[in-house]
Amino acid sequence: MPGPVFLEGEDVTLRPVEREDMEFVQRWMNDPRIWRPALDIDPMNREQGEEFFENVLSNADDVKCLVCADGEPVGRVSLTGSQYGPDETSRSRSAELSYWVAPDEQGRGYGSDAAARMVRYAFEDRNLRRVGACVGSFNEASAALLESLGF
Repeated sequence: MPGPVFLEGEDVTLRPVEREDMEFVQRWMNDPRIWRPALDIDPMNREQGEEFFENVLSNADDVKCLVCADGEPVGRVSLTGSQYGPDETSRSRSAELSYWVAPDEQGRGYGSDAAARMVRYAFEDRNLRRVGACVGSFNEASAALLESLGF
């Protein structure tokens, strides 16, 4: 495992995304089984992957982690700061949760465990007041996961 564990769930660990993880991230973000439900429709080549790592995954304002099972990456989970607040300099104390799990690893509870752990972290450690999530109406599995967490 290239990076230190940041958070531990029941079945998964969450750790920061490292540059050497970008092959995993890029492979799955170009897979329609991930980008369609994630509502992230743009393809990503290697150069764009580098830019994504620098500008998005390394953004100090957000929390972006790899979901790992038995030390191997199986997905990604994020808390992204809300764009809604009284002004640009204040924090609204809310964030958006997003996640995906590689199709071969789905159905094992990894997404639920990672999302639940990230939500707990948002409220207990970051002292947020609201966590939201967006899901396409066609993505019944993700909607069920969010409902199971109280969304």
